[in-house]
Amino acid sequence: MLAILLCSISLNAAPYGLLINGTTKLEATAVGEKDFNNREQFLVSCVALNQGDKVQLHDFGSGASWMCAIDPYGEYQKFTKNSDHLVCNAAGSYDFYIKLKYNDDMLYIGPGQNCSNVTPPTPDPNATYYVTGTAELVGADKAWSETAIAMTKKDDNSFTHTFSDLAAGVVYKMKITNGTWANNWGFSAVHNAPAGVVGDTDGNVVFEMESKGNVVVHFNGAQITLEGNFSQTEPIKPIPSTSVPSACPDVMLQGFYWDSNQDGKGHGNTKWTTLQAQATEIAAYFDLIWLPPSAKSSGGVGYHPKQYNNQNSDWGSRSDLQKLIATLHEGGAKVIADIVINHIDGKSGWCDYYEQDFGEYGKFQVDGSYICQDDEVNWDADAACKGSATGAADDGYGSEAKYGAARDLAHNEEHVRQMCRAYTKWMIDVMDYDGFRYDYCKGFHNSHIGDYNANAGAYFSVMEYWDGNANTLWNRIQDAGENTLTFDFGVKYQALNDGIAKGNYNGCKAPGLLGMGKGKWAVTFVDSHDSYQRDGNEFGGAGQSMKMKDRLLQANAFILSMPGVPCVFYPHWKEFKSEIGAMVLARKAVGVHSESQVSDEGDNGGYRAWVTGTNGTLIIELGNKVSSAQSGYTKAASGNGYAMWIKTNSAVKPTLIVTPGSTTYKTETLKIEMRAIGASGTPSIYYTLDGSDPKTSTSKKAYTGSMTISGSVTLKAYAIAGELESDVVTCTYTYQAPQTTPLTVKFMPPASWSKVYLYAWDSNGTSVLGSWPGTEWKNKDTEGWLYHVFDAKYKEINIIFSNGSGEQSSDILLDQDACYEWQGGEVLSQNCSLSDIPFQLLVSPESKVFKTESLEITMSTTSAEGTPAIYYTLDNTDPKTSTTKQQYTVPVVITTTTTLKAYAKDGAKETDVQTHTYTYEEPQATPLTISFAKPKEWSKVYLYSWNDGGATLYTGDWPGSEITTTNKKGWYYHIFDATVKEVNFIFNNGSGTQTADLWTDADVCYGWEVDKAVLIDCEGTDVEDIVIEQPTLDITRPMYNILGQKVGANYHGIVIQNGHKYLR
Repeated sequence: MLAILLCSISLNAAPYGLLINGTTKLEATAVGEKDFNNREQFLVSCVALNQGDKVQLHDFGSGASWMCAIDPYGEYQKFTKNSDHLVCNAAGSYDFYIKLKYNDDMLYIGPGQNCSNVTPPTPDPNATYYVTGTAELVGADKAWSETAIAMTKKDDNSFTHTFSDLAAGVVYKMKITNGTWANNWGFSAVHNAPAGVVGDTDGNVVFEMESKGNVVVHFNGAQITLEGNFSQTEPIKPIPSTSVPSACPDVMLQGFYWDSNQDGKGHGNTKWTTLQAQATEIAAYFDLIWLPPSAKSSGGVGYHPKQYNNQNSDWGSRSDLQKLIATLHEGGAKVIADIVINHIDGKSGWCDYYEQDFGEYGKFQVDGSYICQDDEVNWDADAACKGSATGAADDGYGSEAKYGAARDLAHNEEHVRQMCRAYTKWMIDVMDYDGFRYDYCKGFHNSHIGDYNANAGAYFSVMEYWDGNANTLWNRIQDAGENTLTFDFGVKYQALNDGIAKGNYNGCKAPGLLGMGKGKWAVTFVDSHDSYQRDGNEFGGAGQSMKMKDRLLQANAFILSMPGVPCVFYPHWKEFKSEIGAMVLARKAVGVHSESQVSDEGDNGGYRAWVTGTNGTLIIELGNKVSSAQSGYTKAASGNGYAMWIKTNSAVKPTLIVTPGSTTYKTETLKIEMRAIGASGTPSIYYTLDGSDPKTSTSKKAYTGSMTISGSVTLKAYAIAGELESDVVTCTYTYQAPQTTPLTVKFMPPASWSKVYLYAWDSNGTSVLGSWPGTEWKNKDTEGWLYHVFDAKYKEINIIFSNGSGEQSSDILLDQDACYEWQGGEVLSQNCSLSDIPFQLLVSPESKVFKTESLEITMSTTSAEGTPAIYYTLDNTDPKTSTTKQQYTVPVVITTTTTLKAYAKDGAKETDVQTHTYTYEEPQATPLTISFAKPKEWSKVYLYSWNDGGATLYTGDWPGSEITTTNKKGWYYHIFDATVKEVNFIFNNGSGTQTADLWTDADVCYGWEVDKAVLIDCEGTDVEDIVIEQPTLDITRPMYNILGQKVGANYHGIVIQNGHKYLR
């Protein structure tokens, strides 16, 4: 919050009002009620101001004029405060509320309401104006950019812009700027606001659409007018008075674990796109979704942030993150950001920091004045900038206040606090998060958390203060003004680690903050990314929790029955979804909340508690207290050593889950599944596919099982159990035809990059342009953009841009032509022309290893002015000068290791020479064996396999042959005929779920991760046994890892040579 200065003169004389430009006097009228601070209120309404106008408070009796404190909400940002007056920075109509109380007078400036009598100013003929706003309105790459979309000038020098096909059910926010945030116009400038168009506390214009349609924005230099079919529903997110909800019924999911930004981890990755596929289900069970740090960082999980406003990370792009947040919001969930503001990392060293650019919320160039003077940068032998940290001393707690791995931010400095306020508010307003989880809170005084939460208007806040002493935790909450929750490590240690994990239930009685009656401020949890599989703080000990399923489920049942806000850990949810899902629904059915009352009994052998909710009572039983029945209660969840019984006062309405949620798809068809959860009774589901209301439409249908759609469809559905109905769920499925031409990408790197590399890999994880960092990029179009045209066989490809020296983009999925530009440390999508790319030579396949008797190579060109000729050599000579060059007319067939060099020529224009190496290796001597560790949801596994573009089928027509043979690990496998040296294949369940198209020319094993097949190590399987008798590995000959990438003699791990596997 901005500091509020008290007026030295109190407006006690009357009449009084405003003085404009020293000449125009406007008298105030009494409002008739006091504000929340007991101030008398008086109003001067519809004050028409031009940019530069001077405003003062004025006493009509004494003639005195001056300026008082300004309320830091409303339209205050449109004015500059001087010692005795305000200067208007944005022309428009304003309401001025003069609030009087002895020594506490204040002026609140609001948007002018019902100001139709105000004469509009004359437009400036030389001005240029821009519309900016949320990602949903202007695009993720332009969200809240001061120059997002240039408006079109009309003949009368006014400006206009039309937004086409805006979807219903989305909250849109916008403002107009003149190219800088110094001059911007929001809701206060809206003339005769249409019903449904409102302003928020930041002065933005906010609206929703009643139905899909256009919105036309007009601007004359001071006033905004809007045309559109606006929804009458209030679209503004309420600003909470505290970040600690009372009687909070929410259940949280920690949506990640350590290193789950990577593929191949034990419970699947949790990148934004992966969570997007699960979002509708997650939002049906959980109210709060805690996401990992989303800012640009030093890599990995993200706990060493570099640039807070850059929301491209190892978890995915900013665009994908915003899609995920929007989808979770559509499902009714709130999203919690992981805020790491104890410390910050440099660009590439200890002291070279990025600018933190939060647009209208402020720009901050971090330097030594932001870093604690007692940070190790001032004395460490490895620091190249000793003495550079000049900020206030660290104000954290005890010996753990200092964080040695990065630079500690000096929160006692006002400019640091301003940056943190801007960052957290920007995360709420622009990125659309709902609350925060604060990291490493021993490192800075917790009073700052209360400050940042109040300024941002966070719905929910939880801090990580790692201490098992409940009294210490309560003291830290009080430091924060009781405006945050904390993770209850007292429950973690007393009830769980030292209790249930060891078969001792005594600790379940009054643990941690719950035992102090402070459940309102407690977030309970079993494990987190910090403890799981990392150290002895893990439930049951390091690496032990998943080996003790029964006790792990007992621990989850305990926190999901108790007061506080329970936080379920993603690996637990992933592995035990049915069990934990039943626990969550039991809690919700009864209405257990953070302040629920508990009566309990127990000893070392068992525990039983009666927990009162808003809709009944829940009984939790553990250990030897588990009973076979509870009179009047229904068993809602149970397993070895636990039972949850519920008795509800009223029936519970169903919640409908539609999978997938709204999405764009490029396949011929899309499978849709629906199910209802949480209801009393057995729900029925009804839906429409024409956008009509399924509760009243004559076209509604009863859902009987998974269905397939094609084309673009709007699905509306609801569930009904008895007389109780779920909300109507609306999902928009947009069909986008896949691109038929080769994928092309353009990139404009920063001038500071001396080299640019393009790294690419396909859906199987196979590198396409060589090992990291990929190929050095040199091809430029006529405007200086780097470009690359991919082989036509790739319908989608993953790419990363880098300078080869530490700076790189996030992972980008390319499924259509696109252009990107590096701006302020992040890659943003841009509009650019692809027509200026010189014609290209396309060679298919590009360099590869082949094991077939022959390999066919085709060559072609992209569009050119004439008919280009293609020339090539097969002896490694230059095709532009060699006497052995040949002109390409028919596919080239090779049978041995060959280097092809080729270029295309069109009159005076010609392409660069391309070099491709095709390495022949002896095929695997033993028959190909492919194995699959199926997901537990699949009851059957089918194998569809083919070659020659589908002309040759090995396991029958789709869906192929059912596989019933399993190896000693329980994986399903198939051995092909010895004549098959390479094969394309798909695993599927015969009911619509399948892997992508896969290919191999050696024994291979696949697992299932969330929604796709991933390569896994065959070690310890029957496949390994098959190839155990091998000739000696020759490290002087080519070797490949299990991804098919060529490796050197120093590589350690599983390598493949001549179809045989070796462990080095």
